[in-house]
Amino acid sequence: MDMDLRSSTRAAVTYPVRLSSDSKTGQGTVINLSVPGCAIETDLPVQPGDYLELLVMVPDQARPLTVGLAKVRWATQQKVGIEFIRVHRDDQSRIQRLIRRLLDESTVEAGADTRELAAA
Repeated sequence: MDMDLRSSTRAAVTYPVRLSSDSKTGQGTVINLSVPGCAIETDLPVQPGDYLELLVMVPDQARPLTVGLAKVRWATQQKVGIEFIRVHRDDQSRIQRLIRRLLDESTVEAGADTRELAAA
């Protein structure tokens, strides 16, 4: 998959996640997040086409982000690409606000790094 062809911006994160399907349950770490999906590191054996429910534990938030239905789009030994299919409107808004905040913070940090290099 060519990363340059993505239609949405992804924010790098490290959020614990609980994954479950009809037949299995496991844990992992969300390593990047976008409005339509995410990538997860996990030992849970899943295959492209599997459907999951996700509970993403976001620091500083009282309740997890809930993705009621997600589809595994690709899988390697320890990473999976997830497409969000059914997300409650409130959780969808929370994801959008979270990504916006993360991208704003990374822009501020990048600007600070540039200023530090210029001053050196």
